[in-house]
Amino acid sequence: MRDITVDFIANKIVVTKGFYANAIIPATEENERLRTVLSDYPNMKVSVRESSRKSTSNKFKGLTYRYMRKFISVMDNENLDVFERVILHFEGLYMENGEVYAAVRDWFLENYPAHKEMIVAAVPTREAAFSSVPVAEENAAAA
Repeated sequence: MRDITVDFIANKIVVTKGFYANAIIPATEENERLRTVLSDYPNMKVSVRESSRKSTSNKFKGLTYRYMRKFISVMDNENLDVFERVILHFEGLYMENGEVYAAVRDWFLENYPAHKEMIVAAVPTREAAFSSVPVAEENAAAA
C-alpha cells in the first residue's frame, strides 16, 4: 500500500489522509510505522497527500439562454414566444438568477431531450453542399 512514501526531492514524508488520522493516535500500527520512518529521516517533514479531485465534465456546458433561444428559433419557431414566457414565469418565482436558469434549463431539457441529435439531423449532408458537376468537366470547360 502507498500510505506512506518518502519524497527525497521535496525532503518530505508524504502520508495519506486516512493514514495520518490513524498515525496521530498513539499505540497504533500507523503511529509505529510513521515513528520508524521519522527516526530514519529525522530532517524530513511529514506532509499529508492532497487528494486528486476527479474532474467531472459539466453536462450542461454550452446550454445557455442564447443557445436555447437560437435552438428554438431554428428548430421550433412556433414555441419561441412560449420560451420567453417560461423565462418570465420563473423570474417571477425565484429571486436568484441561478435558480431561474436551472428551472428554465430543466424546462428546455424536458421539452427537447434530444436537442443535440435534432441539430445533427438538421445539418445538410456534404453532397448537397457541392455542385453535381464533376471536377474533370469543370477543368475542361475552363481550358
